[in-house]
Amino acid sequence: MDTILAATPNGALVQALNGAAAGRRKVVPVRSVVEAERVLGRDCGVAIVDARCDFALDLLRKIKVDGPNGVARMPVVLIDGDGSHADFQILTEERVSPTADARQVAQLVEDIFERRKGRRRLFVQELALEFATTPENTEKAGELFDALVGMTSFGDHDQVALSSTFREALGNAAEHGNHHDPKMRVRILYLRDEAKICVVVTDEGEGFDHAKFLQRADQVSPLDHTRSRRANEARPGGLGVFIMKKTCDGIVFNDKGNSIFLMKLLPGQGGKSDQPQEE
Repeated sequence: MDTILAATPNGALVQALNGAAAGRRKVVPVRSVVEAERVLGRDCGVAIVDARCDFALDLLRKIKVDGPNGVARMPVVLIDGDGSHADFQILTEERVSPTADARQVAQLVEDIFERRKGRRRLFVQELALEFATTPENTEKAGELFDALVGMTSFGDHDQVALSSTFREALGNAAEHGNHHDPKMRVRILYLRDEAKICVVVTDEGEGFDHAKFLQRADQVSPLDHTRSRRANEARPGGLGVFIMKKTCDGIVFNDKGNSIFLMKLLPGQGGKSDQPQEE
């Protein structure tokens, strides 16, 4: 029997879920992450997470980041909090207003079950983040990425390289794109299938000449680039593109230059992870 995890203090919603389930599914209310862990993975098909619960973000992480394949792919319906734009958000498949009718939310859950019947999931794991540009949030995003990569088959060397690559892309978005303005947002999309992981980092800046950025990495060495920066600019740096190109199997910018797509093949898929490591 499919289980609906209901992390909400809304008794009327739990009652409506039970009514819509009509004995075909089991509705399990939870009041903490610990209680939720007892339910996750046991034929749990959909989770409802109320943002007004003080453990909501931790529960979303438990599902979307730390959960094994079946749990990580579970659809989540988020009941928004007070309507304000949260400082750091793990985005979900569905979002509803806290004033939404309980019966409509229950019907939405039933519709999700129907849509999933016979549907082949393209990804093993998906995570979408959106957050204000602050040092605390960028660090939190980096920690979540480390946890995601830790769920893959990459070895320690590749995990460290991927972590550095992601932080370079994230740092560029925060510094050069959003200019560390907390009113501007950064968006992250992480996708993993059976062959690769993909990461998209998007800022709200004006973009830049990414073609020149990538071309320079093919024309000069990291050492020559650093010497040039030291001679012509106040702050040495700009090695991010070299780290990205050495680590990733694919790098693509959007036309504007405010969104970067990074792809790395998993071990055994013929990518850079399968090549001998340089000493």
